[in-house]
Amino acid sequence: MLPIESIRRILAAALQNGGDLAEVYLEHNDRLVLALDEGRLERATQGSDIGGGVRVFYGETAAYAYTDDLSEESLIEAARAAASAARGTNAPRTVVDLTKRPSPVDYTIQRPFEEMSVADKAAYLRRMDEAARAYSPHIVSVQADYTQTSRRVWIFNSDGVWAEDDREILEFSATVAAQRGDVRQSYRTGIGGQVGLEFFEQRDPVAMVREAAESAVLMLDARPAPAGEMPVVINNGWGGVLFHEACGHCMEADFITKGASAYTGLVGERVGPDFLTAVDDGTMPGRRGSMRFDDEGTPA
Repeated sequence: MLPIESIRRILAAALQNGGDLAEVYLEHNDRLVLALDEGRLERATQGSDIGGGVRVFYGETAAYAYTDDLSEESLIEAARAAASAARGTNAPRTVVDLTKRPSPVDYTIQRPFEEMSVADKAAYLRRMDEAARAYSPHIVSVQADYTQTSRRVWIFNSDGVWAEDDREILEFSATVAAQRGDVRQSYRTGIGGQVGLEFFEQRDPVAMVREAAESAVLMLDARPAPAGEMPVVINNGWGGVLFHEACGHCMEADFITKGASAYTGLVGERVGPDFLTAVDDGTMPGRRGSMRFDDEGTPA
């Protein structure tokens, strides 16, 4: 990370023409992806992405500029570009002293990704392929993927926010297809979270793909779903996705501040039926969507 005085100068450059708020977001992302298709390792990619963005708010205007060069000079250039686009009052604004926020939760990784070789991770995918095919002669296709991501982010703003977060994510996914005659069904599943290699002590990717094979074979005998209006039972997991799409986007601050959301001014008010309860908890250890801070530096 850059020295904190460099960050202050970048924020000052972002507010050189005035503005209500300036933000700096820096990220270093290391990623490994392995993809097995029909028993062959079709893809093995590993690389790093580095970048930084500067955002300036003035009234309802938001201007953004980014760079993949995390030097102070390049980020100041991006800050000036954002400042110019925001078209503030031409009266520079003072940057509040930056204070590092303590982490509200601890997501300590027990076993780093580096403790297992890429070859051993690929071997897991092969075992998944073998387990799915061994389940039934009707299994005709297996795709298995392994992804690990190590993200390091730094977040600052002109109101004094300074937050840092490490986000280690491990994921397995699989798509299994079964066929009998002209009937073909497929089932996709996945497991993972913000965990290290201790994940293998908690969940079994081979058992996961075996369950996917079972589901694909079971659906070969499935009857067509009846048409018409009927009750719907929403389970945990995908119910959260439905809530996110139907309600979450309407709760974004951009829409709220402009009065363009149905939820504007309704903080503390009931907006759903009595039987519905939705909880957004980013502090659950090891979960895919958990975090110490969001991307604006707000504690989980």
